[in-house]
Amino acid sequence: MTRDGDLWMSGRVRLARLAGQAIAVSDGVAATTGPAGRWLTIGSQHTVAGVLAVEDADGRVDIEMHLLVHWPPQVSLQQLAQQVRGRLRRSAGMAGLEERLGAVSVVFDDVLAETRGG
Repeated sequence: MTRDGDLWMSGRVRLARLAGQAIAVSDGVAATTGPAGRWLTIGSQHTVAGVLAVEDADGRVDIEMHLLVHWPPQVSLQQLAQQVRGRLRRSAGMAGLEERLGAVSVVFDDVLAETRGG
């Protein structure tokens, strides 16, 4: 466990928070919790919307990011997913958690179509 401010967090929750931050700074997407708040990571005092973080018996954490995409996107969905995954991997490396980070999935669950007034 590590110290973040005055709160202690597991590596699983730290990685989930890094994933949430990667989503937040990415243009054209937002986290979505899905039906009945299905896609959440919940820690002792932290909740991360749109991110499922699952730790295996070896301590590796698989991350699933569930996103709402603003349509039309500025780049392909594949490129957008690669950007978000790359941000998470870089952040995990800077936080010393690259060895704990397992598979990273990006799922586009919903679309918000931009309408133009006329």
